[in-house]
Amino acid sequence: MSRTVMKLADALAGEPGNVFRAARPLFFHPILRRAITTENSLLSPLAAFFPRLKSLYATAGLAGTSYSSRAMKGIATSLPKPLRYRLFPRDHGVILFARWAQQQGIDLSPASLTDGDCLFVPGSFWLGNYAPVLLAQARAARIPITAFVHDTLLLSHPEWLPGRHSSQFRRGCETFLPFCKAIICNSRNTRQELRRLVALPASLPIETCRLGDQGFDNVSTHIPAAVSEMLAKRYVLFVSTRIPRKNHALLIEAWRQLEQLGSSTPYLLLVGGGAPDASRADNDGKKGQSGRIVWLGNVDDHGLEALYRCAWMTIYPSLGEGYGLPVAEALSRGKVCLAAPSGGIREISEDLIDFIDPFDPQSIVNRVTMYLSDPSRLASREADIRRRYGSTSWCDTAATIRSVLERTVLREGSLRSKTVVT
Repeated sequence: MSRTVMKLADALAGEPGNVFRAARPLFFHPILRRAITTENSLLSPLAAFFPRLKSLYATAGLAGTSYSSRAMKGIATSLPKPLRYRLFPRDHGVILFARWAQQQGIDLSPASLTDGDCLFVPGSFWLGNYAPVLLAQARAARIPITAFVHDTLLLSHPEWLPGRHSSQFRRGCETFLPFCKAIICNSRNTRQELRRLVALPASLPIETCRLGDQGFDNVSTHIPAAVSEMLAKRYVLFVSTRIPRKNHALLIEAWRQLEQLGSSTPYLLLVGGGAPDASRADNDGKKGQSGRIVWLGNVDDHGLEALYRCAWMTIYPSLGEGYGLPVAEALSRGKVCLAAPSGGIREISEDLIDFIDPFDPQSIVNRVTMYLSDPSRLASREADIRRRYGSTSWCDTAATIRSVLERTVLREGSLRSKTVVT
């Protein structure tokens, strides 16, 4: 989701359109209790800048707080957040970022929301305590507010994440979204679920857009050794955070059954952050008994692009999705994707995805063995995908969202000159 937000912000900033003069990022400072912003070009594009921050901090001699003991960490995290961040400023990403920016001579100034602005919150309206402050500032300035909703899974399936997240999300939906002049979703499914689960004014426009799924640009050409090692192998790629609803357990079971094929078994390559469930995977979640299950952590855009392009096939058995961007990214690169028909995934393509049963590992085994036994069938399916799938650029996504923002500000009765993106 963070990659989606950064790609979208970069696309909006790159082409603000005819109504808006510019797009600026906002960073909420927890001590100042207000948003700060910058127009410094060193941060652009955000999708390339933020993955490098950790190394930039290290070069500048900055790092997050290192506590002397577990007890000390417990004391620090129990403090009220404003006090905690005053005493331990490096505990908060924005404060750490502000210190680095000051060292680099990057001007970060308080963001004043004034007539002529449009506040767009691309998905995080429910996290932390900053949304109510931004909401109050925007309403005081009488500027239109818009928001992006990626999914409603914290309401429809709260059991998939810690309980406090579900209550946080509901509170955000109930206290922020009703004040928006428009809401944008990534699928019709998300829009329908939002209408079903949240009491919103019937007159509130809720628009949809497709997310960008084309190849990654402006990225490093360095490919990590762990990625390079896989490129010459036959592997099925699963790009996903390691959380229960993504259904890694189903894949582990399917590959245990596929191991009967011996050396013909394709590798299952799992890419993404989070902690693997060691109880469900052999060798502490790193490799299966035959070495055919490989876990990689996060990889950069260039490494991920290489993995997509060299994959024998891709897979996505998720139990719930707002959209399912990795499925769209796979089809955009002409790759066969075995995916569960969850949430908005069917909207990506009803007939170019190979649908599987997210509760039956045999449905995966059958598809994999079918394509293994008949390579011409796989090639034909790939050719059909390349011929018929219509990919979406982030510029296309931004254009759809920008159109919503433009219609919103014009509907409010005055021509706005700039948009603020947070």
